[in-house]
Amino acid sequence: MLQCAVKFCGGCNPRYDRGAAYKRAVRELKDVAAFSTAQDRVKYDVLLIIRGCTQCPYMYEEIQAEHRVVCTSEESIDKAVEEIRRLAEVKTEN
Repeated sequence: MLQCAVKFCGGCNPRYDRGAAYKRAVRELKDVAAFSTAQDRVKYDVLLIIRGCTQCPYMYEEIQAEHRVVCTSEESIDKAVEEIRRLAEVKTEN
């Protein structure tokens, strides 16, 4: 099971319900990923960054994660879920 952290942007320009997107990702990935809020000095398999728009370039480099998956819109949550599922499959194969 992948250890995943979530980080929300500051929310200055949200264009969709970011909380609903996160809940959907958790629900759809419950069989392959465990989510938590990002903690200092913890290394994660995946950091899911949920932004409210496409303008913010910040990748939260201070959070240790092997992979970063970015969601910038309600439509992109599907792609994020697919990417995390693919990463889980790769981890299982290794």
